[in-house]
Amino acid sequence: MNSPFVWFHHRSRSPEKTAAFYEKLAGWKKSAGPDDMTMFAGDGGPFAGVEPAGEHVSGWVPYLQVEDVDAATTRAKKLGAEVLEPRTSGPAGDYAIVRDPGGATLALWQKA
Repeated sequence: MNSPFVWFHHRSRSPEKTAAFYEKLAGWKKSAGPDDMTMFAGDGGPFAGVEPAGEHVSGWVPYLQVEDVDAATTRAKKLGAEVLEPRTSGPAGDYAIVRDPGGATLALWQKA
């Protein structure tokens, strides 16, 4: 698991207001994404998305790319993480969302 964060996702209780906030604050350009997602892109392509908050997760969720999402989730649990969302299939790959021992949320993501 030696990779940087590759995506940032914001699960918001008010997605439209959140997207407008970052568009005005940071000058990010928004566009429609899959399902209920608003995506932000720069010169290098999309880097973040905003969608409605889930049952257990709201706020920014960084995505850490892993080779095997199941193995990474098992390893995270052994290291003290709590699994908030088990393996789920998304448009670009599969992910699981965990909370680290310090309370921060992150997604373990395997490219499709």
